[in-house]
Amino acid sequence: MIERTKLCSSRTLVGSDTAYLTADGIDLDQSVNYEVVRRRVFFDDVQLVTLHRERGLLFLVVTGAWGLLWTAIAIFIVAINTKGWPAAMFFLALGGPAVIAFLLRLALGREVVTVCGRRSRASLRFSMFRKQRARDVYGTICAAVRRAHYLVSRAESRTPPLPPDVPLPPPAQ
Repeated sequence: MIERTKLCSSRTLVGSDTAYLTADGIDLDQSVNYEVVRRRVFFDDVQLVTLHRERGLLFLVVTGAWGLLWTAIAIFIVAINTKGWPAAMFFLALGGPAVIAFLLRLALGREVVTVCGRRSRASLRFSMFRKQRARDVYGTICAAVRRAHYLVSRAESRTPPLPPDVPLPPPAQ
């Protein structure tokens, strides 16, 4: 059994993503409905590791539209009848959490660690309140990639010399 350490998990619109750290790479399990897709990025294949912040356009559009709809209805009710506050408060309660989520995501964003290999890519998403965890995972991944690349370069530098009877390839021009 491969020893796996859980790095992060995040929910998507139709499923969930979970990332694990193994000795030789990162495993990413994506669950979409009832289907599980498992991908792996090996440390010695990694070409780029980034830590960046994203807002998520779809999230902002959906929460903004939902909050704006119910808030506009509440304002319309109060504009028609100033004694309509109880009904307006109900509609504000429906749209308020969406407006708060919209403003928080717009202000704070969410941290994303992207690991790009030659053949595959893994994106690890962290909530807006887990910024330090994202930085720790980024540092762990960078250290593991540096160690793997160092071991590969050491192994390549210790290749045995060719025997004297094997001709050398022609020089590069």
